[in-house]
Amino acid sequence: MLLKAITVALVPLAGLAAIIWIANWPFHTPWAKKLSPEQRRINLAHNQRHHRRAVRVVLPMLAIVLGMTSVSILASPRGDPFAATVMGACSVVCAGVFVAVIRKGRRRP
Repeated sequence: MLLKAITVALVPLAGLAAIIWIANWPFHTPWAKKLSPEQRRINLAHNQRHHRRAVRVVLPMLAIVLGMTSVSILASPRGDPFAATVMGACSVVCAGVFVAVIRKGRRRP
């Protein structure tokens, strides 16, 4: 049961990591070495805009889904309280990161 709870918690986090890696494309890949300075600057500006939009869309959805999953795990007759706690903690972390990103975005001139 513990392994299942850990696996369920790691799947959304792996998905979030994949989204971040895709948003950083082509940086941190073998193709990044072939970029000219101008292409690097253009990709960097695009990735910064993409990160802000992706975070503002993905994190609230992830927080809601993880919170609903936590409640449904806890409410089921064979529910695992540890798994519900882990999913709830992941939901709180996603919501906290979303709030931090929004506040940081408001401070920019």
